[in-house]
This record gives sequence, structure tokens and C-alpha cells, in this order.
Amino acid sequence: MCIIETIGYSEENKKTYCSDCIIFRKTGKCEYLKYLESKVRADLTKDTHPEIMVDDCGF
Repeated sequence: MCIIETIGYSEENKKTYCSDCIIFRKTGKCEYLKYLESKVRADLTKDTHPEIMVDDCGF
């Protein structure tokens, strides 16, 4: 099991633990990391604030 999977993804964890990963060092690729980063990017693009309707403002 990947240590990032155990401790959770963060940019800091990636720098700390992936530099020791044999597969990541040899290939520069990690499918699990790619999955996690795409998930993080998708979460950032979600609109967390629904649009306020004009009616909600009392107009």
C-alpha cells in the first residue's frame, strides 16, 4: 500500500514521501497520485457557493 494512501494526500506529503518511492523515482509517474491530484482539482472547481437568486435578496 502506498504511504500517501495511508496518511492522506497533500503537496507536502507528496514531496516528502514520493521522493522515496522506487516506482516514482524510476518512472516519474504514479497512477495513484494522478488519480488523487485529479480528484483534488475536481474538488477545487466545484462551486461551493450556490448562486444567490435576486428573489433571495428581497428585490
